Amino acid sequence: MKKILVVDDSEVLRKITSFNLKKAGYEVYEAFDGVDGLEKMKDIKPDLIILDIMMPRLDGFGVLKEKKNIEEIKNIPVIILTAKGGAEDEKVAKSLGAQIVMTKPFSPSKLIEEVKRLISDD
Repeated sequence: MKKILVVDDSEVLRKITSFNLKKAGYEVYEAFDGVDGLEKMKDIKPDLIILDIMMPRLDGFGVLKEKKNIEEIKNIPVIILTAKGGAEDEKVAKSLGAQIVMTKPFSPSKLIEEVKRLISDD
């Protein structure tokens, strides 16, 4: 079973995202901010990371910068979920290694589609 780590400071968003991912057959872990997220990435080594940008302690951009320097997690694909949704944020996120940037509110079915595209079993 593929493992996904959801990193978001909104508990409601984490629960909704986790629920939909579990329903689609993924093993889901949650982190409440960027610092917690980085620790869990190193421990869990998920197949995919779903990451918020605006979080306390360490934001999503900071997580992406740190992640690039950690050998065992640097190649894990990332989907950014952001409330900001500007072209500049998307450009920065992609330059730091994110594969996909989605704006909140997002369609759970579209998220699952993107997840499958990034980490399908074939």
